Amino acid sequence: MASIRRTKAPNLPIPTISYSQTYTESFSNALRLYFNTIDSVFNSLLTPSAGTTTARPTTGLQIGQQYFDTTINRPIWWDGTNWINAAGTVV
Repeated sequence: MASIRRTKAPNLPIPTISYSQTYTESFSNALRLYFNTIDSVFNSLLTPSAGTTTARPTTGLQIGQQYFDTTINRPIWWDGTNWINAAGTVV
């Protein structure tokens, strides 16, 4: 019978993957998205959607947020800096 010669496997580097770190980052991102969504909904509920020009909201505004101005009797939107009408004019 022929003898079988056994050789030792080479020492190859084994990549280390930190699954716990990946999971933690994914979980943190999911929580951040969840609470940002809740914050947006909460702010929209607290911010009045209609009123006079002098009562326009000034805090907690989201870009694109609508407000019906009863003084000018028109809907307006927050563009991140100013309230604008449908034509894009600052009001």
